Amino acid sequence: MDENNNGSVPVRKRNASLSLGLRCFLLLILVISVAVFASRMLEYTRLNEQKKDLENQKEQYQAQIDKMNHYSNGSIDYEDIVRIAREKFNLVFPDDTIIYSDQSASGQK
Repeated sequence: MDENNNGSVPVRKRNASLSLGLRCFLLLILVISVAVFASRMLEYTRLNEQKKDLENQKEQYQAQIDKMNHYSNGSIDYEDIVRIAREKFNLVFPDDTIIYSDQSASGQK
């Protein structure tokens, strides 16, 4: 007597199909969870790399700020002014000897 009085599906088959549906649902939840976990791990790795890059930039900017603070505090001396004029602006003193070399011609025959 596997059938009910009203001719419906037997109780065992209904439980088996419910169990199969529950298994499929749990498998779907598992797959979605793994996919979300993997995407979050990738984002975490990307953000850590971005954090390292930003920390490097911060250190570079801090060095520039320290250098500018040194000059703005009035602790710059005559040698610093001369060095900056020579390096940044290519300035020379009137009594300096300037030697030009044609480097492009020295490599050619």
